[in-house]
Amino acid sequence: MPSHSPDLDEPKSLTAAWIAALILIVGFVIGLLIFPPLFEAPKVEPASSVLFIGRFHPILLHFPVGVLGLLCLFELLCSTRRGEQKFGEASLIMLLVGAAGAVMAAFAGIMLSREGGYVGGNFTLHQTMGLLGTSGVLLALVVRITAMGRNSTELLNAYRALYYISFGIMGLGSHFGGNMSHGNKFLTEHAPESVKNSMVGMEKWMLSFVEKPKEEPEPKPEPKVEPKVEPKIALNPTPPTVPTANPPPTPVTAEAGGDKLVFDHVILPIFAAKCNKCHGEEKQKGELRLDTFEWTMKGGEESGDKNIVPGKPEDSATFQSISSAEDDDAHMPPKGKEQLTPEETEIIKWWIQQGASGTQKVSEAKIPAELQATVDGILKG
Repeated sequence: MPSHSPDLDEPKSLTAAWIAALILIVGFVIGLLIFPPLFEAPKVEPASSVLFIGRFHPILLHFPVGVLGLLCLFELLCSTRRGEQKFGEASLIMLLVGAAGAVMAAFAGIMLSREGGYVGGNFTLHQTMGLLGTSGVLLALVVRITAMGRNSTELLNAYRALYYISFGIMGLGSHFGGNMSHGNKFLTEHAPESVKNSMVGMEKWMLSFVEKPKEEPEPKPEPKVEPKVEPKIALNPTPPTVPTANPPPTPVTAEAGGDKLVFDHVILPIFAAKCNKCHGEEKQKGELRLDTFEWTMKGGEESGDKNIVPGKPEDSATFQSISSAEDDDAHMPPKGKEQLTPEETEIIKWWIQQGASGTQKVSEAKIPAELQATVDGILKG
């Protein structure tokens, strides 16, 4: 008959763990009272210190995810009585560290949202699931400490179930945060078709619970273009003139395109690729959206009606930003982000010069010859 060591069943002192857990929980609750999560644009200008701490959110969130992910493996080792006796204390330490990291990342995220420009379904799910996951991890911490104090296998099993669910919620929340930073297609773009369809379907189902009906600004009338006056036909027409040896170049009229619109199929793809991660439906830095014609013409908090001035690219805030020197503070996209090519910048300039129309067809547009190849490439996708 195997010998039994009573020391294995004697509960160890968990006073330090209880103190750390209570500090985390009380700090989490007080922090939420001071900085409640917002799901709309902030109405008060935040302090610089709040914004400074908020900028650390992308850095802080990776630490707890790594620690808590590793803890998932440790908890599998602890699922047996012998494994719990051997690795239980290490798992508790990892849980404390991961919970502390999750709390810090959550508050940095809330502070970051005070910058404004964070709206939409992806943001709502990211913030909500992040807070729910953090709350679940803190509750799981309490259950684990209690289970270790009582040597209760049933409580340990309940703790692991709660922990895995909480970590799963946190992971889903992180996914929607990734959608905010990289776009909804970032994770699914290269996935097998069957996996992609399942993931996209699940995303749409979850987003349907939190997304509001799309708000569109009141459409502005198209800029008035003076009609061309056709020359009158003379009764005695003069003989045709002989063309010069080197006639001046004429703009090329796009043959391809059919019913495609210049803004929707040429300008908007440039904005979508280079601008709308920060100025799209899910995120609007400076309250500027460039994902529809109406929002583009409405402008943002600072640009307003000057965002696009038909016929005057030099007076248009968006063109000023994309055409300024890359080391200029006002330059967009920011340094380190994918920049517009010179041809893309010229296409936007040409579009504004032509009147910044939202209904002009590609087939009717007189596109400069030097930009034709770039326009064709955009149309082909």
